[in-house]
Amino acid sequence: MTQIAIVIVACILVGGLFFWLCNELVYYYLARSYAEELADAYDLNRGITRAILWASFAAIAICTGFLFSFSKQKRRIGYAGLLSLLIGHSLLLGRIETNFSKSGAEKCYVVTRTSIKTLNRIGIDPETGRECRPLTPQIAEKIAEYRGGHRPKQITSTDPTFFDPTTGEPVVWYSKNTRDQIELFDLMGFHPQTGEELIPITRPIVETWKQQAAKIIRRVPVRVDDPEKFGFFEPTTGSAKVWYWRGATGDYEFYDGPGFHPRSGDQFQIVTRDVIAEWRRQQEAVAAKRRAEQEQREKEARERAEREAQQAREAAERERLAKEAAAEALRQQQQSANECDRLAANPTDVRKTGDGVSFDLLKRQADQAFDACIRAAQTFPSELRYQYQLGRAAQFKDKKQAFDIFTRLVQANYAAAFDNLGGMYLYERKDAATAIQLFKRGSALDDADSMVSLVDLIDKGLVQTPDPEQTKLALLNRAGQLGHSGAQRGYELELQKANQARINQVNQQQMMQLFGAFVQGVARR
Repeated sequence: MTQIAIVIVACILVGGLFFWLCNELVYYYLARSYAEELADAYDLNRGITRAILWASFAAIAICTGFLFSFSKQKRRIGYAGLLSLLIGHSLLLGRIETNFSKSGAEKCYVVTRTSIKTLNRIGIDPETGRECRPLTPQIAEKIAEYRGGHRPKQITSTDPTFFDPTTGEPVVWYSKNTRDQIELFDLMGFHPQTGEELIPITRPIVETWKQQAAKIIRRVPVRVDDPEKFGFFEPTTGSAKVWYWRGATGDYEFYDGPGFHPRSGDQFQIVTRDVIAEWRRQQEAVAAKRRAEQEQREKEARERAEREAQQAREAAERERLAKEAAAEALRQQQQSANECDRLAANPTDVRKTGDGVSFDLLKRQADQAFDACIRAAQTFPSELRYQYQLGRAAQFKDKKQAFDIFTRLVQANYAAAFDNLGGMYLYERKDAATAIQLFKRGSALDDADSMVSLVDLIDKGLVQTPDPEQTKLALLNRAGQLGHSGAQRGYELELQKANQARINQVNQQQMMQLFGAFVQGVARR
């Protein structure tokens, strides 16, 4: 009995071990299928795939073990765990719509009249009856273009790229017309004229197209403009060497070989003597019509020339009278401009035409100068000199108008206006910083008044320079060279001051030296 019991226990243990091993193998292969699907969908490397495999195996083994537990709570945990694994696995796979696998195309595409749809198996679409062609990465890019609104366009290049250089996949579609000629297109879809579905290019079709293109290139008929000069027949054989096409209006076009008309597609016909005679009669009728039209044009030209001569005489008289009136108006306009120059010109303005008047004299005749300069500015709106002189007079009539005029002139870099506008900023708006900037800009444009104004501000301590005396001498010297009489006098005075200062400095140094020598002598004693 003991031996039988031992055998029974051993069989139970072996059977239990065998059942456990089979159970674990099922868990392992189930976990491996999950991991392989995820790895293929997300293109994972081996390490991550192995980690997902063992994590899935452990989770399945634990959750399945909980299913056979006596604890109700553990069984619930087991059910929840397995359900979570199934749902999570499905969600992860559902996030990616796999079009391709490492082994090749998994899906195919069908072109319909309204869209492009994809199927899971290559073959015939049961709904449309059309062939479901393999969906490759290159075709996927073309489908994206089609869905983006692009439609097939005919390729006119004589050397197109038929296949993708990296994969060898076709990137051109074709169709045959009624003359059995191949037409190439850059996208899948339907022929824009016939409505037939375009077919992906193949190597035999490429060879056929090249032969077709070579024939067309070798024999494109050239239009003959003068068939009489070109000759209708061969002089040795008498055979015709010209083909013709006749349009809807009856006009003839001649070509040097057979072919088809580029606009209508009509085939050219070989020329005959009857056609030549009809064409010549047509040419004679056209020539007679042209002669009649030419005679009529010449008659009309003579009559028109007589009318134009009479009109020219009348126009010359009107022009003479208009010139006299314009000369009188110009004289009056020029008189107002001369009055503006005489009454309001700035003596230091480099663009003045007269001597100019001082600010004090302008003040006494401001009304007269203002009226004259308004007329001059209206008559010559592009001449900035009259605008500037109007601004000078307006300083005694309307300061706001004067400010606006000087502002526009400064924007136009009219040199003399910088000092006037700077003065208004300094004395009326109390804005010394802006005034200094304007004086500096005017000085850079060689405005003598701006230079003198800067010298005045240096004396008042409003403009800081490393060497005030030398700066003033330089400004006064340049202003004097430009003809500013006050600057010339100021330069002489400043120069005398500078010389006297140097003499005093030398005397002071000599006195200090004597004092030093005296002190040293006392120290030695």
